[in-house]
Amino acid sequence: AGVHPNVVFLKNTDLALDKGILVNEYLETNIPDVYAVGDCAQHQNLYPGRRPIEAVWYTGRMTGETVAYNICGRRVEYNPGIWFNSAKFFDIEYQVYGDVPANPADHQQTLYWEHHSGKKSIRVVYDSDSKKVLGFNLMGVRYRQEVCERWLREETGIEEVLQNLGLANFDPEFYEEYEAAVIGLYNRQTGKALPLKKRRGLSAALRFLRRG
Repeated sequence: AGVHPNVVFLKNTDLALDKGILVNEYLETNIPDVYAVGDCAQHQNLYPGRRPIEAVWYTGRMTGETVAYNICGRRVEYNPGIWFNSAKFFDIEYQVYGDVPANPADHQQTLYWEHHSGKKSIRVVYDSDSKKVLGFNLMGVRYRQEVCERWLREETGIEEVLQNLGLANFDPEFYEEYEAAVIGLYNRQTGKALPLKKRRGLSAALRFLRRG
């Protein structure tokens, strides 16, 4: 299933191959001045939380930008940052930020809320011990990439994230907000009484992102 690099036609060349075309941190192959990007590139030096081959549009764009810098003489390492992806399945939008495995590890917990329509859901994965948030998965609800990535980068705890979850929401005005339902679910599961401090709003999100 999914997209796989087609490198069969390169088998009899001098290019170093595995499942894809092997590249270093500058996206250089083993042949001088030959680069590989996008779906066909297989990274030998992995960035934390990333896979050797990532066949998504966003990584194709980022690898292309990195190679352009290197070809033009500016030595730049490929740094994809925190994993993210988004897509649309018919009329349902999908987003993922960070680590959201299909089968969580023993040290991971999942908070999963689903709308009664079955067309909207919010999943937050966090560490069982440290409580730091590890990833977000949204279906039918839009969350700001910059806000989610900051929480993940700063290893923010699940309870702080939930209380400020509205900062991430960027659904259009007058759309229903679901953050109160998500934190309510967490409260019922844990016996806590956490309040929702932040609701949807651009001004609050910008203040959060601009803070030191």
